[in-house]
Amino acid sequence: MNSRNSVRKWPVLAVSAIVLSAAPLSLGVPATAARSETAHDGFTVELPTLPDAVPQLRSRLESLRDQARSDYDRGRAELAEIMPADSPMVTGYEHNQRWTIAGRTDRLISLGSETYSYSGGAHGNTAFDAILWDVAGDRPLAVIDLFTNRYLGLSLIDMRFCAGLREEQLDRLGAISEDDLWADCPPVEAVALFPTGSADGPFTGFTVSVPPYIAGPYSAGPFEIDVPVTAEMLALIKSEYRASFAVPE
Repeated sequence: MNSRNSVRKWPVLAVSAIVLSAAPLSLGVPATAARSETAHDGFTVELPTLPDAVPQLRSRLESLRDQARSDYDRGRAELAEIMPADSPMVTGYEHNQRWTIAGRTDRLISLGSETYSYSGGAHGNTAFDAILWDVAGDRPLAVIDLFTNRYLGLSLIDMRFCAGLREEQLDRLGAISEDDLWADCPPVEAVALFPTGSADGPFTGFTVSVPPYIAGPYSAGPFEIDVPVTAEMLALIKSEYRASFAVPE
């Protein structure tokens, strides 16, 4: 576990995926020419238009969409068995997801996902996901695998993420003691991490999306921390991916 300091002293060793938050959060570059699959019963998944060179990425997103549809139908059916048909929990059952392209180069495509869902209870939740894709190999790529030294590379992101998050926590929550529930900087596996850039230029940063209950109470909302690419990070990126990144001007 992390030490109770304002900035974590060692790198986290995993990168992942789906986490919960309270409200929709911006994911950087908006998707263009997006297409969506919508049902009038509260299910929506929006996928971005992708180049023909990455059929496996398209297949991955469509598979995730289909799994979400299956989970949604099963969950709603189970709820309808124990709740009246006109219950707000049943009529308000919802799954709305949007995948966006957070940046793209000839070699890499970075995508972020934001999902708002309501499956009963006092309020809905928002989930975040991220996918980094190697265009040449038409395969997924972990952020840590961008670096020649994966742990050092991730620690450089982690250090700046923790410092930026602490600034946001102080702004929203005030002073945080070492014994505070939110004192620890969350591990990367509890958040969504993805490179960010433009539709046709290099990635100049990484975005970390943090849900409520991870770095603050529900009322504090989600946190979004932007970490710029530094010269030190750039030097650690593998040669085959280095042209896809740049230090911001």
